[in-house]
Amino acid sequence: MKFQKIILLLLVSLGLLWFSEQFSPASLFEPQSTAWILWVSFAKDLIQPFAFYFFLCLGQKWLPTWRSRALIAFGLPTLLELGQIFYRILVYQDQLVYMGNFDPLDILVYALGVALAVLVERKLFAKLSFWE
Repeated sequence: MKFQKIILLLLVSLGLLWFSEQFSPASLFEPQSTAWILWVSFAKDLIQPFAFYFFLCLGQKWLPTWRSRALIAFGLPTLLELGQIFYRILVYQDQLVYMGNFDPLDILVYALGVALAVLVERKLFAKLSFWE
């Protein structure tokens, strides 16, 4: 794998991860506004699988096809989302409080994020001379 490709993959994957975790545009919006709800509910669910796909591209030796990378980039967050159905915490006087927040729309947004990443890799990055 060429050095330029490694640098680009690290910049995209880690840069987007940093952006989604450290920078919070939600603080710029009025709470409960449409933009605030979209950022809090779905933006990270779109950005993180997108970034995770490009992080998996670093393992091209072990994951040679885009299909294998897309399957892992979609499957892992989906399994974590499904795990939220069963996530429980016992708090205050033995009352069971459900802390997991399963949202089936998150799975759709994960699929959209991975699909966008595949399109960017196959259509945009494929035109770069160092991309193989």
